[in-house]
Amino acid sequence: MIEHGAAGQVIWITGFSGSGKTTLAKELLKHLGTAILLDGDELREALASVQGGFDCESRLRIAHVYARLARLLARQGHTVVVATISLFHELHDWNRENQPGYLEVWLDVPEEERRRRDPKGLYAAASCVQTPQMADLDVYQTPRSPHLTLRLVDQADIDGCVRRVLALARGGRLDKTGSGYDVKGKTDNSRVNERGSSTHLDPDVPS
Repeated sequence: MIEHGAAGQVIWITGFSGSGKTTLAKELLKHLGTAILLDGDELREALASVQGGFDCESRLRIAHVYARLARLLARQGHTVVVATISLFHELHDWNRENQPGYLEVWLDVPEEERRRRDPKGLYAAASCVQTPQMADLDVYQTPRSPHLTLRLVDQADIDGCVRRVLALARGGRLDKTGSGYDVKGKTDNSRVNERGSSTHLDPDVPS
């Protein structure tokens, strides 16, 4: 079970640009009452004076800032939904060891679909000239064993994705390896595989 107590909970939604992170996070907030949303783009803007650039080292450093902020809020009893790229195994491992009630959600969307959405114009710009936001993408590390993997393809599936996250967050069976949850919506003793494979799900709306 996700461990609950006096502390709150951290729902960490991760994926590449255009995968639907912010869309899913905002839909979740409609069902989570007073939950707090920490969106990567908004955090980067708010912390502009203290962060670095877009190189790998700077990205990892600011990702740890996001994680520690989420933990601070969760320790005060809040449910915190984080929507961020932050694709580093080091960070995911830290989250699993330190975040209260940690739930890791990986949005696995094909690059072709992400390029089609391209909400910030990053893919289009990168195809013409290398942009700092898209530099070093080859060093990103997709989650090794997320608690839940969602393939956000169709807008009609957003409600189903929200239900799956909420079911797991509110007591689905899992441990720190991500075992014991059937992503088709049934709680059982089956194991999500190491890559977190799941059924195809969710929005046509970019993150």
